[in-house]
Amino acid sequence: MPRNISTAAANYAGPLLWLADITTRTGTTHFFAEDQLLSAGHTYLPYLRVAQGPCLHRSLQADAGEITLLNADLFIGNLLLAEDFEGARCDLKQLLVGIDEAVFIFRGLLTDQEETDLGVRFRLLSELDPAQLELHSRSYAQLCTWRFSRPDKLTPCGYAPDSFNFSQPGDNEMVADIFSENTLGSTAQSWIVDQHRDRIVVITQGTGRAQKRRIRSNTATSLTLYHQWDTVPDATSRFDIWQVSAGGLPKLLTHASFGGELLLAATVAGPRTIGSTGGTMIVDEHASDIVFIEAGPGAGQRRRIQSNTATSLTIADDEPDFNPLPTSSSVWMVLFRRCPKDFAPSCEDRARTEAFNGFPTLVPIVQRAAGRRSGPLLPDLGDTSPRGHNPILP
Repeated sequence: MPRNISTAAANYAGPLLWLADITTRTGTTHFFAEDQLLSAGHTYLPYLRVAQGPCLHRSLQADAGEITLLNADLFIGNLLLAEDFEGARCDLKQLLVGIDEAVFIFRGLLTDQEETDLGVRFRLLSELDPAQLELHSRSYAQLCTWRFSRPDKLTPCGYAPDSFNFSQPGDNEMVADIFSENTLGSTAQSWIVDQHRDRIVVITQGTGRAQKRRIRSNTATSLTLYHQWDTVPDATSRFDIWQVSAGGLPKLLTHASFGGELLLAATVAGPRTIGSTGGTMIVDEHASDIVFIEAGPGAGQRRRIQSNTATSLTIADDEPDFNPLPTSSSVWMVLFRRCPKDFAPSCEDRARTEAFNGFPTLVPIVQRAAGRRSGPLLPDLGDTSPRGHNPILP
């Protein structure tokens, strides 16, 4: 059952209609439904058919569904000739007709376009597709969410930042004069087509500051993103591009003069503190995260953060002192202690989220909690699931 639905929706037993909000790579959104209707201020056209709801898997297998856009009056055929729907984002919802409430069911990308007697059929594939993603450096363990390599601990947990390989290709901070819900760019650039594909663009200043997105493609002047911005940038926005080829993206330091930096010189340094003057970090925004000395004196050390002021970090009481001590020649970064689970803006933009630590890990933990040693644990939500057609009903 989808989370955060109303009590009325959870108890609803009346008629349902499927809705699909399809956003193409040009940023245009089309609204289709099983019948013509008005919902949330949008007019939905009656060209949608959903033979079966999305199949949700408790594994690294990508979730998938299928929709058909009917072509009874050639509208869909003409629309697809004018605009490419392959790779478009599709938000699939169910409208609870009796209470006029739309419940979000599934988000994915339209793939495998196929013409049929009825119209055009698409496979709807979840954005997290492990078969196409480069995984981060991580050792999976039953009680470990992220594997931080800490030699002073008997059970190191987290991911090892020693394997990080990231760089800032091309120009430094750029001024945005091209922007939309899923694009960003600068007419002053002359990039090679798709040279920034699968790199990370970060808004460092202005509207939308601190947002980051993975790049799907680029022209000479514009970047197209896999996911839309939460806040659309404008002419006040500036941005950087990062290339990350191993490990997770470190936490962005985005306040005051830090801009959108990942690495900073340690102008504040001591046995239990490290930081940089000129910044205005929000107090304790990095509490429980990890500070990592990437270069210079003390390089390779990582400590859990207890608190931070506007300019410096203090390590946790149960952590040892820095040894050797960092100096003004040291360079530091902050790593996420626990990665957000959402895909697009997470610290692991191209890798597994912690929700997918694997069924082998989930089974023994839940069985112990339930007092069970063996036997079936949970029903599989595969193609034969009775919930496939109506995921919101119990």
